[in-house]
Amino acid sequence: METEAGVQVSALPELKEESQYAAYKRRFDYLLLNLPVLHQPSSLEVRRQLNALYPDSASIQKAYLKKYAQDSVLVHYFEATAAPIDNPNWPKQKHFTEAELMEVSSKFFFCDKVLPDTSIQAHVCIGLNGIKEAEWKEDYTLLEAFCYEVIFTAFDQDSSQLWDTFVAQKREAIAQLRTEINSLEEYLDNVKKALFKRMESSEVLKQELLHYYRLNKSNLAFDIREQ
Repeated sequence: METEAGVQVSALPELKEESQYAAYKRRFDYLLLNLPVLHQPSSLEVRRQLNALYPDSASIQKAYLKKYAQDSVLVHYFEATAAPIDNPNWPKQKHFTEAELMEVSSKFFFCDKVLPDTSIQAHVCIGLNGIKEAEWKEDYTLLEAFCYEVIFTAFDQDSSQLWDTFVAQKREAIAQLRTEINSLEEYLDNVKKALFKRMESSEVLKQELLHYYRLNKSNLAFDIREQ
């Protein structure tokens, strides 16, 4: 949160370093930032009331934590994510295909703005992505959190092949589509969709995802199948 004075104050709970969940922090972060009712536009007034507790940051954090604990959807996904970490023999109740894995992961590579030189601004972000506009009928929440964790773990590498692939695929999509621009809005939409498709078929992304899955399958609440 940011106060009227421009002071940044974090109200989000953090995993303790010694927690068994700390190694999987990113998947919990994804759930915490995207799921709570408290974070939705309809809860703006509630957030204002909580933020009015500043500068008592301890009270703010306690109030936010209480709201999170009362959020049945958030609690459900937190418990589903934590269960196989607590017990590696936890039965897998969700099953996804490799095709679904690739489609979901591709939506994190998101084009959002045309720059003055007609190049495209793109983000790989926990919140600004193509997940919401995909409007899938299936519930991919756990898979989304996994994809986010894998992508940013790969980006943490000193020389990230996945990052280089993302940059190259965006550049190629722009080069292919910028020669015939009828409107900037249409151009942006076309490049965005082209990048999604390119990343969905990326062998580099696929190998990163499957390698990470094989290493972590025992601590995940789902399995991934070829078909």
